[in-house]
Amino acid sequence: MGKSGFYCVFLPLLMLCLLSVVVTIEAGGWAPIMDVEDPHVREVAQYAVSEHGRLKHLQLKLDKVVEGETQKDSGITYRLMLTVEEKGADTKDYTVVVVEENAKMHLKSFKKVVIKSESSH
Repeated sequence: MGKSGFYCVFLPLLMLCLLSVVVTIEAGGWAPIMDVEDPHVREVAQYAVSEHGRLKHLQLKLDKVVEGETQKDSGITYRLMLTVEEKGADTKDYTVVVVEENAKMHLKSFKKVVIKSESSH
């Protein structure tokens, strides 16, 4: 096989290998949500708040989606920071994780954001 034949076989194989590495990284990495006011992002956030309220017997109301990111795998995982109001109390920040697979949502975590004060260092 001459030089040109070698390059005709080798270069496409090299490109295919590099492309598969890039696709693998993109498929598993976290990507920021650019528009947290997107109706579907708000729907995911509202699901998280409603589901947590139902499970814990709390009356919660979504105030706003502060920020978020997604990760694509077999479905889409949303990691969102939310401001949530509990009936009769001030708003608090929470980090939630929701997995959406086959048009169904599953709440994986709902944790209050705790900010350490400067004096505790």
